[in-house]
Amino acid sequence: MRRMVLGTVSALAIGAAGFLGASAGSAWAETPADQLIVGMNMNNMLSLDPHDVGQFEPTHVFSNVYDTIVTTDPNDPAVLLPGIAESWDLAPDGTITFHLRDDVTFHSGRPITAADVVGSFHRLLEMNLSPSNHFKSWGYSVDNMEELIFAEDDHTVVMKMASPFNARLKLYFLANSLGSVLDMEEVRAHEQDGDLGKAWLATNAAGSGPFTLRNWTPNEIAILDRHDDYWGDVAKMRRVVVRHMPESQTARLQLQQGDLDVAYTLSGADFDALEANPDVDIVRVPGGGYYYLSVNMKDPDLSKPEVREALRWCIDYEGINESLMRNYGIAWKRQIPPGIPGAIEEDLDYTLDIDKCRDGLAAAGYPDGMAKTLRVLTLPPFAEIATAIQGTMGQAGVEIELLPGDGGSVYGSMRNRDFEFLVGRSGGGFIPDAHDFMRSTWYNQDNSDEAQLTGQVAWRASWFEEDINALIEEGVAEQDDQRRLEIYAEIQKLIEEKVPYFMPISQRIDPFAVSGRVKNYVGNPTWMAPWEIVEKD
Repeated sequence: MRRMVLGTVSALAIGAAGFLGASAGSAWAETPADQLIVGMNMNNMLSLDPHDVGQFEPTHVFSNVYDTIVTTDPNDPAVLLPGIAESWDLAPDGTITFHLRDDVTFHSGRPITAADVVGSFHRLLEMNLSPSNHFKSWGYSVDNMEELIFAEDDHTVVMKMASPFNARLKLYFLANSLGSVLDMEEVRAHEQDGDLGKAWLATNAAGSGPFTLRNWTPNEIAILDRHDDYWGDVAKMRRVVVRHMPESQTARLQLQQGDLDVAYTLSGADFDALEANPDVDIVRVPGGGYYYLSVNMKDPDLSKPEVREALRWCIDYEGINESLMRNYGIAWKRQIPPGIPGAIEEDLDYTLDIDKCRDGLAAAGYPDGMAKTLRVLTLPPFAEIATAIQGTMGQAGVEIELLPGDGGSVYGSMRNRDFEFLVGRSGGGFIPDAHDFMRSTWYNQDNSDEAQLTGQVAWRASWFEEDINALIEEGVAEQDDQRRLEIYAEIQKLIEEKVPYFMPISQRIDPFAVSGRVKNYVGNPTWMAPWEIVEKD
């Protein structure tokens, strides 16, 4: 029997997690020994352009096709490692100087140069889509990028400080998909009407990673082939096939029959059924985000703090977590998960109390309740959470109409600020620092519609608090670690006083089921599963 321990788990104070392998006598209808077959619902896989999306499913694919400027230990994202940059220098003024490897080539065969790194970062800013949010929060813009991010020579990239920001935290972000380096000659060759290659990169790739993208047919299949000239350790698998599996039960049966090696986006019932199978292992990776209920502060009813306070007593946190979330989340209602430095370790005491919810709404001027819509993904457990919320709020007179859809329609409505209630999941781009949670959820420097800060959840929900913005900026610029922790505690208390728009229900868990034949399949909260280290018996 074998056991793998994920270092990230202890970092999040959940306890060590791993998986046990299959017994020696297991019988399999085997998938090919040199191919990894992965099943997942691909409805949320809208593009493979790392500058366009940051969702769970596409990140698994493009993180194996593109290299990043730096990376982290697969078992512990708190440990930074070289990527395309074999080393880097941190200057006292916050400037980062990256020294690139001289043995890295793109899949096209062209050597990577500093111009590709700089061009990739500049493209990210010019695209102005959700993944650019972090660069913009660091003070970079289309207007200053050439002055502050530039190539000193073919193998040296300089990133000067644009605004006060802890440089080490910046490296953590660049170790995620944000730091993906693109073959800029290939991208420019496929540019159409000034789209910076966006249309072409939606279904093609221009990377240097351990796998090349052979084919992707949306909502059907993605095929990755091993890059035999990879600069690092060459992948053990000759090919990775990702199959669209919209039906959880079908994915479970195919995993049991040996037609799949790994299955994601299964229902809770199917995870439970597989747990009894000695030839299948269930891996639950604690993540850095939440399953949550969001309200839109543009709504004149939901913008009232007394209404939001009442609604927090209309959620059956205990029931949802006990009956729905065993495979998806851990009950937690504060803004930073326990175990992250700066987190308040005691959870909030909100429980389901219909009378308190109804009385609070009446005191706020809604004795007859209200009617609202709730947007939600059709994937588990989103729909189940939404149904549970619909039921309990209905008991207090809040009539909820569910508006189910795919990632484009649900999160698209949020990016357009066109929603009332929304059940979602946060947590892409995990770094082991409280700033990640504060900035991604509570920072909004410009609440105007014209700002189009679509990558910021607070902007999407029209949450704008100048004092919280100021504290977040102070926290990330502070060099004294103890003072930073005090600032983050202050922010969390202030959020509760103002009554948040973002109501955590569970700390996210990313579960998957894996065949006992598979070795070294590592999941971590960054969603960047390194398929190049996977082996099979």
